[in-house]
Amino acid sequence: MRRLACTTTAFLTSALLLTGCGATASSSGTATTASSTESTASASSSTAAVDTSSASGDIDWSALPTTEVTLTDDGLTITEAGTYVLSGSTTGQVLVATDGYVRIILDGATIESSDGAAIQVDSAETTVIELADGTTNAVSDASARSDEEVDGAIYSADDLIITGTGTLDVTATFADAIVGKDDLWIEAGTITVTSVDDGIRGTDSLIISGGTITVDAAGDGIKSSNDTDAGAGQLVVSGGDITITTGDDAVKAEQQVTITGGTVDILESVEGIEAPVIVIDDGDITVNASDDGINAAASAIVTTGLSITINGGDITVVMGPGDTDAIDSNGDLTITGGTIDITAQSATDVDGTGTLSGGTLIVNGEQVTELTTQRMGGGGGWGGGRP
Repeated sequence: MRRLACTTTAFLTSALLLTGCGATASSSGTATTASSTESTASASSSTAAVDTSSASGDIDWSALPTTEVTLTDDGLTITEAGTYVLSGSTTGQVLVATDGYVRIILDGATIESSDGAAIQVDSAETTVIELADGTTNAVSDASARSDEEVDGAIYSADDLIITGTGTLDVTATFADAIVGKDDLWIEAGTITVTSVDDGIRGTDSLIISGGTITVDAAGDGIKSSNDTDAGAGQLVVSGGDITITTGDDAVKAEQQVTITGGTVDILESVEGIEAPVIVIDDGDITVNASDDGINAAASAIVTTGLSITINGGDITVVMGPGDTDAIDSNGDLTITGGTIDITAQSATDVDGTGTLSGGTLIVNGEQVTELTTQRMGGGGGWGGGRP
């Protein structure tokens, strides 16, 4: 586990032990080599304060060598720490296998792998993919591979950071587009993802603080998938402009989704935003969904204490016809602020306690001052009115 993973896990694990509003987690060709010559815990719905700082600012790249590489179809294997500036094109792979810090600057590079992932990090302390200013870069993977555990067009077994001011197009024909098996940060860049399965997946965490990101995925859009380690499985959006079209869940985490800023525009989804614990403090959010718009639901690790907390932001939820809910909490729902505009047959479905103490809630064009909720299996409405 790397620095942020340790910080994040320690923070949330301590928060998980808070009594009161708790959620229970149950544990259930030859490439060219380039060098420089069952446990439980309680999760609080107030755990929005996650350390989202990446390691990139702590790395002294000037102390490490820089190598410029013009790609050929032999591919590239990186075995030493440092900065590698890549240009040109290849049908091979860019492989990273080192115990140090690696920065890959894509400077007008096209990587169309004919054998597995396009960029594959087997080991590194941290890998940074930087998109050079004014450049357009593209990566795509092969539709089959010998090691199916490497399931991304861009795949990192360790921490991965994507930054820079250039453009990156990622096409995934095997499974997912961008995969980080530890912590994955996206700080900047114009990134377009097309995937036959999930779009962007961080395992312990996915943290998006900037950039313009467009995801078109047959599976989930953006997600954090750790469902075994308490305190992991977190997805945080604090900035950026994200547009998602997906055949399944658009924004998904196995433990917690936190949105504190940025723009999230979900054009098409089954579930718009789904996690056991969802906290929205700010941001401009639009959800179009065919099942539930914002859904607090149990995962393999968090089974009780489910909750949705909305403290701010501008949120628009538009639901398809049928048995659909704009906001569906299998636990509690708390709204203290923000503007929420809902178009749906069922605005809210709350199995626990519903509280509306602030903000503006508009349902089908009419402002309401109490939650009208539908229990599972039908039932009458009830309100958690403002004091």
